[in-house]
Amino acid sequence: MPSLCLLFAAGTVLAAPAGGRHVQASLVAETDAVTPGQPLLVGLRLQMEPGWHTYWRNPGDSGLPTKVKWGLPEGFSAGPVQWPRPIRFHTGPLVSYGYEGEALLPVEVQVPSGLSAPEVRLVARVSWLECRDVCLPGKAELTLSLPVEASASPGPAAPLFKEARRRLPATDPGWTFSASAGSGGMELTVAPPAGITLDEAYFFPVTRRVLDYSRPQPLAVSGTSYRIDLPFGARDEAPGRLEGVLVGKTPNGPVALVVDVKPR
Repeated sequence: MPSLCLLFAAGTVLAAPAGGRHVQASLVAETDAVTPGQPLLVGLRLQMEPGWHTYWRNPGDSGLPTKVKWGLPEGFSAGPVQWPRPIRFHTGPLVSYGYEGEALLPVEVQVPSGLSAPEVRLVARVSWLECRDVCLPGKAELTLSLPVEASASPGPAAPLFKEARRRLPATDPGWTFSASAGSGGMELTVAPPAGITLDEAYFFPVTRRVLDYSRPQPLAVSGTSYRIDLPFGARDEAPGRLEGVLVGKTPNGPVALVVDVKPR
């Protein structure tokens, strides 16, 4: 983390963007209403000024992941944050993972079938770290009120969710992965679907300190598969499972794929 870190606390807001000095946060929904018994997709929208960024679930060498604590009506429950594919930030020798520009972090909320209220109010208490040359903690209490209807239609924020889905890592049975551990690092073997070539690739680990983020991840062709060298981090040992996201480029466009394998 950069050496200078200044404290900043945002105030409480109601149905409006709020946040830190350089990041605005808001709570949005994919639909214009809540339907009893039907999941509701909501999202934390982070809008960052140019040059500023926030962090992924594993922030890398520095930073803190964005956190959400929910205040929901009785009978409601929220699933985990769905993290879009991150990008890398270089600060001297440090490499961090996160987002710039704008990011939407979707969360699926389960709605009880016996809901009878005319309106629902959701509360999210959010904290994050926004960084450029310095890092500033940000926080906000966000609320979202929606009517309860027998059916719902796409809301004004629906295009944001469409874009977020495009950026979410996928589990594609056409791609297969295996991993092996050696002295000083691991090898991740990637087998794409027939006819697909991998031009570039980078593996973002979910678990912290498993890999050395600052060192390259060389990509090599091995028959019809590809091998990525992953240098160990501070732990200097192979994890029980290698979990993360592979982000790559193919002739058909970018891919972001969920990786979860047990090393040999």
